[in-house]
This record gives sequence, C-alpha cells and structure tokens, in this order.
Amino acid sequence: MFLISSLCILLLVVVIVVPTVIAETIKQNGGTPKFGGDLPKNTTSNKPFVNNGGALVDRHRDDTSIYDRKLFDNSARVNARTPALNEAFDYGGKDKIRGVNLGGWLVTEPFITPKLFEQFDVSEGVVDEWTLCEKLGPDKAKQQMEKHYETFVTEADFKKMASMGLNHVRIPLGHWAVRVFEGEPFVPHLSFKYLLKAVQWARKYGLRVMVELHTSPGSQNGWNHSGRTGPIRFLNGTAGQKYADETLGVIRELVSFFSQPDWAPAAPLFGVLNEPAIFRLDAPDKQRVKDWYRESYKELRKDNPSGGPWLTYHEGFLGLKPWYGFFNNKDYERVIVETHTYLIFDETLVSKPRQEQALFPCTGWLPDLSNSMQHAGPIMVGEFSVATNDCGKYLNGIGLGTRYEGTLTINGETAKAVCQNCQCPTEDWRTFDDEYMEFLGMFAQRQMNAFESTYGWFFWTYKTEEHINPHWDYLLGYEQGWMPQDAGKPKYGCS
Repeated sequence: MFLISSLCILLLVVVIVVPTVIAETIKQNGGTPKFGGDLPKNTTSNKPFVNNGGALVDRHRDDTSIYDRKLFDNSARVNARTPALNEAFDYGGKDKIRGVNLGGWLVTEPFITPKLFEQFDVSEGVVDEWTLCEKLGPDKAKQQMEKHYETFVTEADFKKMASMGLNHVRIPLGHWAVRVFEGEPFVPHLSFKYLLKAVQWARKYGLRVMVELHTSPGSQNGWNHSGRTGPIRFLNGTAGQKYADETLGVIRELVSFFSQPDWAPAAPLFGVLNEPAIFRLDAPDKQRVKDWYRESYKELRKDNPSGGPWLTYHEGFLGLKPWYGFFNNKDYERVIVETHTYLIFDETLVSKPRQEQALFPCTGWLPDLSNSMQHAGPIMVGEFSVATNDCGKYLNGIGLGTRYEGTLTINGETAKAVCQNCQCPTEDWRTFDDEYMEFLGMFAQRQMNAFESTYGWFFWTYKTEEHINPHWDYLLGYEQGWMPQDAGKPKYGCS
C-alpha cells in the first residue's frame, strides 16, 4: 500500500510503458478469446512445486463460480467511453486508466480492516498478517481469513465500481496465494481462489484487472503491508538472493497464468512487486535490485516476447531520475513505471494552507509527471489519496504515533511535529462540513485530472472497514460527494 516508514519526501513510484499502442493481450497471443469452448489448458512451463498446491491452472477448477464456461465472455463494456474486454484498450493513447485499489482484502492492513487486529491487545504484538496468522494458528487463521475474503469484498462491489465511471481495479495479492515458504505462518493458496472470483466479477461488468504482487518472501520493505514488519530481506543480507529467487518464481507463475487466452483479456496489467524500499539499501544492493529488474523482465518475456500482460515496476522511492532511460528503450516492451503520490509524507506540503494543497496537483505533480513522461517513459499513478496528514487510525501501524503530532518514533528517533502543539483533527466523516468536503473534492479531482497526463491512476483504496479512514475511502467519498459521480467527468480540474 502506501509508505509508512520515515520517508518524509514526496513519493513517486514509477511504472514504465513503451509508447506504442498495442492490441489486447489476447490478440498478441494469437487466436480469439474463448468463452464458450474448452477450459484453459495447463500452458505454464514451470513444474508444480511438490506439496505446495500444485500448478495454478489446476487449482479450483471444480469451482463453477470461477470456471463455468459462460463466465469467460469478454463482451462486456463498463461504460460508453471504454472498449469492451474483447477490444483493445488504448494504453497511453485516448484511453486512460481510471481505477481503485482493493487494499486490505487479499493482503490485510490494520488501517483498512482494524477489527481483525483489535481482537488482540496491543501488547500482544499482532501488527501484520504474519503475526495475525501466527497468533491465531493455522485452523483459526484459515477460518478468519476466509470469512474476511468472503465478506469484505463481494460481487456487489464490482457492480458498484462499474457504475462510478471507473474502468480498472488494482488487486494487491500476497505471495502466499501462490506458495508458502518454510517457516511462514500465512494461510496458503486460499486468497488465489478469491482473486479468480474477483477477476470473473470484474469481467462480468467490463472492468479490467491489474493483479499486483504486494509482498515478497522475507519482505521487500519491512512495512506491515508487505505481510511482515521488520528488516528488509529481499536482495538484502546473506539470504537476500534466495528471497529474490523465490519472489521471481511466484511472479513467473502468476504472469504465466494470466497470459492464458482465457484470462488475458480480463487481467491485462501485472504489478511485478509493490514498493521495494530500494532507497533504504546501500549502493551495491541498490544495483542488485536494478539488475533483478532487468533479469525478471527477461525471464517473464523469454517465452512470449510480445505477449503477456503489461508489466509495472516500482521505482523504489529513488525518484524518477535514476530510472531515466532504464526501461525506456527498444529492449523493453509494454513496461510501465508506477508512481504513488502522497502529500502526507512531505512536511512542507502538510503544513501548507488548504487552498495551496488543493492546487498542488496542478502546480506540483502535473508538471513533474509530464516531464517524467518525456524522459523516464510511460508512467502510471498506482496509488494516491485525499489525506493531508498521517492522522488516520493505524495509518503508520498499530501502537505507533503520527508525524503530524510529533509522536511517531522510528528507529529510536521521534518525528518532529508539523507545527507547535499540533493535534490531529477528527477522522469522523460525519463531522465534515460543506467547506471541508468541497476542499476534498477539489483536491481529489484535481489529482485525477493531473494524473491523466500519464497512463492513468488508481485511488488507494476502494473502501475501509465501516469507513474508519475516510480520506482513504473512495466509496465513502462517492457517497458523500467529494469523489466524482463519474470518474471520467470530474467537476474540478487543472485548466
């Protein structure tokens, strides 16, 4: 999800895409989308991993809510502006990605679904999915996670998204959906079933899916949304390469699965790895991650150079300039640099008056993104919100304070308060007056307008439990009026 470390600078995460209009993945692979014929064949070149669930194509095939033949119909069109799934989406051209994230669903986060974590006292140290599953034990963890998957997001949510003028949905996924590695307490494989259900629900309403690997074995950033709080183990330390190899194995299976003709039209984008904290690594390990990016691209494209989903790569909080020319050359096709823009991690922006904050998408982000599109290659904003401080419940983690009030301690250092005697304003949306909701509308919709200077955007996130964190809740904003009633027709813009 979003950055919860000591990073106090404006975050831009890069996803690079070659500036060519490409036909739908299904057409690149040859043939026509199947939705009335045979079920998918096992086309993956990877051998099943013994005692780890078998090949992805063999899982849940007896579940008619996923594999009923009529569910593979790609004729749906989410709205009049958007091509049907069996037509080409003009990425980087006239079609813009307008989407939401399903954060907190298949990878749990305390600030999105706090009740899962509040069944334990803070002193028990249950702060992420690792410690939650560890504390519950295998049986209770499976029981609780299945109930969560079954109830937090349903088909009704996809129908609602389709009515909002959106055309994409980004679905964060934990690596344990594919494989669980030795010593990990995560519930194995169950979330993959719900991912497939989600893709079929999206397909029914004409929404395109971006599947995104949100976690790495060992953790790629050490934050709770990586599944495990603590040190970075991905390409770091003595076992760093092992964790990177395991991660690539998971990615390879997922990309292979969603390259199949039955799934490609509905899931044309794939996020290789969410927010690896490259900025926290020393120079040699920074280079190792860049090398891994190159190697992973070659590995994922070697059997199908012009096919498979568009790939997105995160810039690791290095900023965009270090990536100039990295992917943006003839050696890489259909690669996007993903940027996550959050005002809350920049103390200067947090302290500005609302009028300036509401204009910043146009005065700050728009020129920066437009310039980077020319020099770094195609970009997509994968996450943003309307928060202007870090006061949301559990936003920085369970038992932690806030930068805003100067109560957040990281690595033994306490953050300096944004202002003297700063106190967090209420997060109870019922107390928001008309003036404040108008500000939220201007800030949200100008971001959308500015971000369409790139390939498009995904808001973080679609909803929070009981609207507990309203500045991160698209559904609540839609219902209360600060989000547009049609995402393609915002009231406020930059012109």
